[in-house]
Amino acid sequence: MVSFTLNNRQVSVDADPSSPLLWAIRDHIGLTGTKYGCGAGACGACTIHIDGTAQRSCQIDLGSVAGKTVLTIEGLSPTSSHPLQKAWVIEEVPQWRILPIGTDHEGCRATR
Repeated sequence: MVSFTLNNRQVSVDADPSSPLLWAIRDHIGLTGTKYGCGAGACGACTIHIDGTAQRSCQIDLGSVAGKTVLTIEGLSPTSSHPLQKAWVIEEVPQWRILPIGTDHEGCRATR
């Protein structure tokens, strides 16, 4: 069991600590805003913030976030009113398989 803060709430995930954080967020917690793109950490589709630093969740083990704070696109605003969330809707980003490099974490940093 790995416990951490996700989008300002405590969560515990009962999964292999060596599994990618991406799949814990999507499959175990059910947040699908963080996307699978290339699986190699190059495209940026899976970018999240861990303790305020942009990281590629496909390259981070679930166990490495124990006790840390993780922020996904859903955590920017519970009502989807954050400018970056609005832009994703307008541009239909959730329907793209691979996002432009840096879109999510740079946009988040610029609009906070």
